[in-house]
Amino acid sequence: MAASFVRYVKYAESVAQFGFFSTTISCFFFIILTIFGVKRNFGSYKNLLVLFSAVGIIFATIELIIYPVTLNRRLEICALFQNVYSHNAGYVFYSTSRPFNMSKEAVTWLLAFYTGVYASTISMLAVQFVYRYWAIFE
Repeated sequence: MAASFVRYVKYAESVAQFGFFSTTISCFFFIILTIFGVKRNFGSYKNLLVLFSAVGIIFATIELIIYPVTLNRRLEICALFQNVYSHNAGYVFYSTSRPFNMSKEAVTWLLAFYTGVYASTISMLAVQFVYRYWAIFE
């Protein structure tokens, strides 16, 4: 990695950490407000909102954990790389390192779990869109 890109890697690391903390805090408050603050009975939609926020917290936590770290000895810095390959409508997630010295199988399972949580987030967005569409045009 060229020395000119080191500051951009640090920016990316800061943005990822800010995203984790802001997602965790805002989703936590949203869950508390949804459970205790909403007086009307929304039924299953209220459960969907709480579940969506909880999955968001889980997704942010897993993303922070498996964000791969590669040590660049020549520059003596710790550079972070997001290992995602996107082609048309598909994504491939891979890791070049092992967080917490996990085994290769554990990292594979963690990446599979990360992908499943990502897919469930997208699925819940679709369900929420359909629910709102039916609620407006019914």
